Amino acid sequence: MNLIYKIADKNNIDDLVDLKIKQILFNYNRDGLIITNENELREKIKKVLIQELNKTIYFFVAIDTNINKCIACNGVIIHQMIPDKKSYITSVYTEEKYRCMGIQNNLMKKILEFLEKIECKKIELDAVNPHAIKLYEKFGFQKDNEKYVLNKNLVNSSVKH
Repeated sequence: MNLIYKIADKNNIDDLVDLKIKQILFNYNRDGLIITNENELREKIKKVLIQELNKTIYFFVAIDTNINKCIACNGVIIHQMIPDKKSYITSVYTEEKYRCMGIQNNLMKKILEFLEKIECKKIELDAVNPHAIKLYEKFGFQKDNEKYVLNKNLVNSSVKH
């Protein structure tokens, strides 16, 4: 196995869509949910990537050169806040047969180097997987419970403001 690590570009979009779908399926299966329209979801993901890749969303990928395919990804969304940049690491996923080989460790190094280079001052992520949490803690991430979330899919339309 020969891996290369790089920032994803437009040529990697289809692989990124596949990895994101696999990640969603993994999470949904874990939570007992199903995807009702995978093709629609694929199109939405692809549309966002076409519009935002390497503008506000950056993906770092591991490519297995033997099959010329992305086998792992790690995304980061960049927000320009006042006065500093803030980022959110997302879409961390590795194909099952490539797990526990240090691939996400290498991708995390790449993301953190990139964020340092662009002078991003705050980096956030969410995690429930114990292996992932161990990795993030290795890089200095600490749990913080200060967020409030409004999920528009769950808001009742009869709520008055």
